[in-house]
Amino acid sequence: MRFHVATFIARRWAGASSLRHSRHIVRMGVACTGLCTCVMVVSVAILTGFRREVSEKVFGFGSHVVIQPYLPDGNGPACILWDSTLRRITGSLPGLASAQAYTLQGALVRGRDQSQGVFFKGLPPGFDTTFFAGKMRRGRLPEFAKDESFTIKDSNFSWQRLSQEVLVSEKLADKLEIDTGSRLRAYFAVDGELRPRSLRVCGIYATGLEKFDETYVLGHIGQIQRLNGWNAAMSDGIDIRLDDPQKRHAVARSLLLELPYRYNCFVCDALFPEIFDWLVLVDANVWVLMTIMLIVCLICLVSLLFILIMERKSHAGILRAIGGPPRLIRRIFVQQTLFILGRGMLWGNAAALLLCALQEWTGLLRLDEATYYIDRVPVGFPWPLIVATNLSIIVSAYTLLVIVWRILQTYHPHRTIGSAAL
Repeated sequence: MRFHVATFIARRWAGASSLRHSRHIVRMGVACTGLCTCVMVVSVAILTGFRREVSEKVFGFGSHVVIQPYLPDGNGPACILWDSTLRRITGSLPGLASAQAYTLQGALVRGRDQSQGVFFKGLPPGFDTTFFAGKMRRGRLPEFAKDESFTIKDSNFSWQRLSQEVLVSEKLADKLEIDTGSRLRAYFAVDGELRPRSLRVCGIYATGLEKFDETYVLGHIGQIQRLNGWNAAMSDGIDIRLDDPQKRHAVARSLLLELPYRYNCFVCDALFPEIFDWLVLVDANVWVLMTIMLIVCLICLVSLLFILIMERKSHAGILRAIGGPPRLIRRIFVQQTLFILGRGMLWGNAAALLLCALQEWTGLLRLDEATYYIDRVPVGFPWPLIVATNLSIIVSAYTLLVIVWRILQTYHPHRTIGSAAL
């Protein structure tokens, strides 16, 4: 019964129907807690969106886990033999989406009047085109991505057909003054000799990752294998994609235990540390902002509760005088605080989710893609993090209620009942 009495009184006090000043104070408290909650939830949503969008671009261009040979010992370039043993090891990985070989070779490419140093990345026939299909600006994907005839090998594991088609980025195409259908001259340095290759641009893409777009040309894996004198089973590395990118560290650790001693395995984060370090910095900035917002919210609650206590001290004194136990007084103020905080958090969460949904649907807030790797403010809906954010506010508020309870214990009926408004 006492619990229902405390709930009734706390609801009346939180509504502040009888005291004009309390009504304004409660509204200010609801607005402040709602604003802080909104900022914290939006921050979590944007942080998650940034990590998801940038990581997907990096993983889409490369992979989640990479297998590479250790450095060469001076007897020629080190390579990986993509044989049945390695296929069996990678094929048994849990959550494996794909595993494909690649080659990588530095080159000087020349367009009409300009030249640019790039890396030629050779991709195998049948490579996963999902990422690049969504990044195409003009033209099409290389035909060897779908044409099974390019996978035919002879008894010596040599390619019977080699595609001359390549993908170049929009930024590189503008710099070299080329377009789809243009001829591209590439010069490779192999064994101290400069070996030219004539290539044809079939498509132009743009990922928004300036480091990749300026330095990579994508073509057939056999071009580099033929330059190095390799057969079709030899490559510079293996790109492994997973269904769940969050498991890449565990997969890399398990692969290290099974791979032959001459091979190394690591997550894609190690290849592009500057991007993932930047994401860590973004994380730190967001958590600092959320901490500041939490502190502001707590200060608001402290001020609100002290004002309410001072205004309701006579009522608390009357309750104590008529036999109300300290526990009843504590429950009243606890529930009053919960009502005010709950209303603020409800409005704050609703506003935050509405803003995030509008940004997701319309993309009104734009960004400089060269600086932030994406062209608009990304948002996500990480429900576990959103729930954890709300719980952190509630737990912090309970900590304040302990302090309030200690303050209430110092009030005595004979000091406060005299100012009661009967």
